[in-house]
Amino acid sequence: MRDRAFRTGRISGSPLFRTARAFTTGLAVVATVATAATVLTAAPAAASGNTVYLDCSRSIDGTGSPGHPYTTVASVNARTFHPGDTLAIASGTTCHGTLAPKGSGTAAAPITIVPYGTGDAPVIDADGAENALHLTNQDHWRIGAIKLTNPASGTAQRQGLLIESTDGRTHSGFDVDGLIVDKVAGETDKAAHATAFAMSACIRTGASGPDSLLADVHVHGTSVGNCGGGGIKVRVGTVNTRLGQRVHVDHNTISAVGGDGIIVSYAESPMIEYNTAADLGTGAYPWTGGNFAGIWVLGDHDATIQKNVVHGSIMSAFDSEAFDCDWGNTGTCTVQYNFSRDNAGGLFLDCDGCGTVGGATEVVRYNVSQNDCRMVSGGSGGWSSLRFYNNVVYCTGRRLDVTVPANSILENNVWVASEDSRLPTGSGVSWQWNVFQGVPRPTANGIEGDPQFVDPGTGGDTLGSAGGYRLKATSPALGNGGIVPDNGGRDYWGDAVSSTAKPNRGAYNGPGL
Repeated sequence: MRDRAFRTGRISGSPLFRTARAFTTGLAVVATVATAATVLTAAPAAASGNTVYLDCSRSIDGTGSPGHPYTTVASVNARTFHPGDTLAIASGTTCHGTLAPKGSGTAAAPITIVPYGTGDAPVIDADGAENALHLTNQDHWRIGAIKLTNPASGTAQRQGLLIESTDGRTHSGFDVDGLIVDKVAGETDKAAHATAFAMSACIRTGASGPDSLLADVHVHGTSVGNCGGGGIKVRVGTVNTRLGQRVHVDHNTISAVGGDGIIVSYAESPMIEYNTAADLGTGAYPWTGGNFAGIWVLGDHDATIQKNVVHGSIMSAFDSEAFDCDWGNTGTCTVQYNFSRDNAGGLFLDCDGCGTVGGATEVVRYNVSQNDCRMVSGGSGGWSSLRFYNNVVYCTGRRLDVTVPANSILENNVWVASEDSRLPTGSGVSWQWNVFQGVPRPTANGIEGDPQFVDPGTGGDTLGSAGGYRLKATSPALGNGGIVPDNGGRDYWGDAVSSTAKPNRGAYNGPGL
């Protein structure tokens, strides 16, 4: 397993990927959310190339110049953009139809889409077409803080933004920064329309056909909601042996979508961090059938899901967990430093046998879960193994529903739930150095009693709100846990975790408070 530095989300090898924002005050989530009011005096000057202007509030179509802007997306779509060009869209205006500009930039001179002028973010309204903004078999585009919408009276396969590779080549260089997507009438019934559901989202990237790939995909600072099918779906490859490279999904806010929060599939070492996904399954186009989950990965190698918040998911047909290492993942699937609460489906899902078996080692560590109360791992005939350590599972007064693979180590965790809970045992399932409050111990090992959290049950909507799960100075869980190899080096709050000294039990490794 390759441990990544705790305070950086950088993936080397791509000019698009910047060092992730560190914690600021008390581990507050630094989610850069694009606001509705975007104020720019002019379109940013491109490093090279031309700036093309679009102002759909005007009645006479122009040439794309500042004084004579285009007035329709059709005029923009008829033009081929070149490296370094900029498409500037007038703030406070709404354009109708699908924006599908042609052309490709380069790594040194990408093509950029930005707002200009003063007022609310400019809107592209697809009026029920399949998507509002579409890039196909193109390279090196930067999409800024414009707004996409695609409402309709009925649901179908729809997206706000769609980026795809379909020609058997690798297309790269997509930086989606600050995009706003609201009200996309995507498919909401996965049970009856699985393909249309999978293809529906606020933001989707896709690779289809032999050898088609996407690379250097960075989705960050976006604010998306009210989309049937889900929030952000990033697919960059086609099979487990053809993976897209350098995928980073960070600092996004997903709210009230009728399906999944974030999915990244067929990627090499993707990083998913500092995102917030709330009230999944609800919104203007709520879920109506099948399953969805909060933040999950499929067919990836060495995926990392860290420092995210998922809360308030409603129950789907079976899933609805906050985090999911799904089928086909290989290497290590790491879920760490996350906070989740009140998700009807629970904390964690492993569905390795639901499709292609990948056999990943699933490392779930230093997470805080409040009122999730369910974990489904290893129940689908896969070959994954589970390393579940230094987590807090807090379900006071409620019963735990937990299954684990035959190859599982559960170590240094704190479990709080009602006494009718039953934790799994059996050959290959090892319980070491846990704390159990209310929950009967599954083996003779472990502490029974109150872990003495500072203020449990008070977690809210941010990473920093979980401070109540630190330990008091009188806690029986201080400094007496088991030493875990390759432990990541940090706890939930950023405190150091030694490779040689005994840690605390639970997600907090600092001194007693």
